[in-house]
Amino acid sequence: MTLPILELGDDPFERGVAHGRFMGAKIAETLEIYLRRFEAGGISREAAAVEGRAWVDFMASDNPEYFREMEGVAEGCGLPLGDIAVLNARYEITYGVFSSEARLAEGRMEEPDGCTSFGLMPSVTAHGGTLIGQNWDWLDGLRGRTFIMRVRRKEKPDFIGYAEAGIVGCKMAINEAGIGLCINGLVTAEDGQNQYRKPVHVRCRETIDADRMDLAIYPFLNTSRVCSTNVLIGQAEGEILNFELSPNAHQVLYPSAGIVVHANHMKHPSSIASRMEWIAPNTLYRDVRVERTLRAASPRIDMGAIEQALTDHYGYPAAVCRHPDPALPEARHVSTVAALVLDLDARVLHASAGTPCTHPMNAYALYPDALERSAAIA
Repeated sequence: MTLPILELGDDPFERGVAHGRFMGAKIAETLEIYLRRFEAGGISREAAAVEGRAWVDFMASDNPEYFREMEGVAEGCGLPLGDIAVLNARYEITYGVFSSEARLAEGRMEEPDGCTSFGLMPSVTAHGGTLIGQNWDWLDGLRGRTFIMRVRRKEKPDFIGYAEAGIVGCKMAINEAGIGLCINGLVTAEDGQNQYRKPVHVRCRETIDADRMDLAIYPFLNTSRVCSTNVLIGQAEGEILNFELSPNAHQVLYPSAGIVVHANHMKHPSSIASRMEWIAPNTLYRDVRVERTLRAASPRIDMGAIEQALTDHYGYPAAVCRHPDPALPEARHVSTVAALVLDLDARVLHASAGTPCTHPMNAYALYPDALERSAAIA
């Protein structure tokens, strides 16, 4: 099974209209999935709608081009702009819910969230290139409601990325400058204290708009944030930086012996206290298991070793390769919606359309001649 591919051009509004028409009912379905998740965490549909309208006002002034693309999505799919804003600010809304759930957990596991990411320097890969990737563990209902966005532009770098229906920014993407990123959720006590800052999905798009590493990392550092997050940014020239971001501070983790791996808890000794472990203690073993497998294959890490790491089922269903926990209500079901490997040198994104144990990773190239070059990582 392959993911649908949407070819887009230079004009933001036209990109949004094409996105809205292409994904059609999938956008409404994605919105419904998130509204049910918000309700499970104590945010009513009415409250979510209020949030959406507030984010419309903020995003219109924060990044007019991104906002214009959102307007196009609303036009193309026929949903109110406030609903599209809910989707594009869904990270801030969702992780505000997670922070509240962590405060209320009192020793109970409330939410098994996931995501395990990695970065590999040229010194440890079989083909001598730079790779980043992750398992994107998120709401199980989103399977079949994601797509590949391939964008050609005149004034900014072309890019290819993995996107959710209705969301303009891609959390996992590569551009023509060989810059790519992956994202993991974090939870801290500071989450939600800052209202209406640049959303994570907007920061992701601004990163992929950059043609230099300093410009790529700037969007995640230039303002305070609503919620904590972990972002891994790499470039084909052999550089990878992992940022642990709380609302008001950041720390940097660099590859050690060519490898960096991160799950959903703070690892830097100077980072503030992490709370994801209160609701998802599986984060504490997922990253070490991925790192152990990758280090065993170093310095000849290939796609086989990466797939072995990403299909690990230790701790099932709360494993690296995540599966829904039947003990939880459906709105809280989490699985590995996609496994992704980004070949930054070839500008090729490899992605599965579900759990990597049962769904193969297919290659999606920014440029036609890239597939042959990317075959080297196999």
